[in-house]
Amino acid sequence: MIVNWARHAVRRALRVNVVVAGLCALVLGSGLVSPAPAAAGVPSIDGSYAFDGNGWKGTLSVSGAASGSPSVTMRYDELGRSEYLTGTWSPGSGTLSVVRPLPWGNSQTYTLFLGDHIASSPVFGGYFTQSDIPGMRYGAYADAYVRPGLARPAAKAASRAAEAAGTRATVVQRRTAAAASLPTGILGAYDFNGNGWQGRLLLQFAECLNPDTQMYYYERGFWEGIANRTWDASTGTLTLVRPLSGGVTQTYTLYIGTHRADDPMFGGYFTESDVPGRQFAAFADRSPGGVGC
Repeated sequence: MIVNWARHAVRRALRVNVVVAGLCALVLGSGLVSPAPAAAGVPSIDGSYAFDGNGWKGTLSVSGAASGSPSVTMRYDELGRSEYLTGTWSPGSGTLSVVRPLPWGNSQTYTLFLGDHIASSPVFGGYFTQSDIPGMRYGAYADAYVRPGLARPAAKAASRAAEAAGTRATVVQRRTAAAASLPTGILGAYDFNGNGWQGRLLLQFAECLNPDTQMYYYERGFWEGIANRTWDASTGTLTLVRPLSGGVTQTYTLYIGTHRADDPMFGGYFTESDVPGRQFAAFADRSPGGVGC
């Protein structure tokens, strides 16, 4: 059911507040600091994570990463079994790779990039490929980290105090030459994470917002309009280019997960133009709610 976004935004706790399109232009030129690697260095990644591969939810556990060949236990809840695998961990590039054999003789290869903004709570974002489906990448991520020996909390809670305290703004529609509309199947509000920086991602009808893609990092405290975005339906890839100060840009490459067709997720990574050769975790999970003007 399509929900009238403007009418019900106040009533929906912790939902995305729509911003004035003109504000986005101001934000983009305000000298943002990029979500960059943690200065303290690469954290230990041993522990367990809530895991999602193409919309299949489960748990990923890692041990012995310091050896470069960690033991990895992967469990998808719908399958009801644990799979014991061996991974490859490269702390220099922050990349965890895991090959998962499939019962019919093929395999999946998971490539997961570290997000270490909060060194004590590492996250991973990336994708997997499948040997019998060439050319496709499927979103995957790991978060809700628990150190070895600690019990997992009963539920994961994300703080949205900054967003909840914000003032709802009026939508200003400016009809300009724009990229092709986003498909309705991916529209909505998403919980978002870039390199451990938590926030929100809003994909909206172009008639409601211009740009129709908005990004919000809680630690920054304001919305950013992402005018440079593309959607490749043939590969299920969403690409966002986020301007920073001094001509620096971040490019987010997000692969859709469609196992639950009515509840898509994205897993992937971003690169930063002044940090060549690195990929940093990025992922998004759609939140309950609808879209509309």
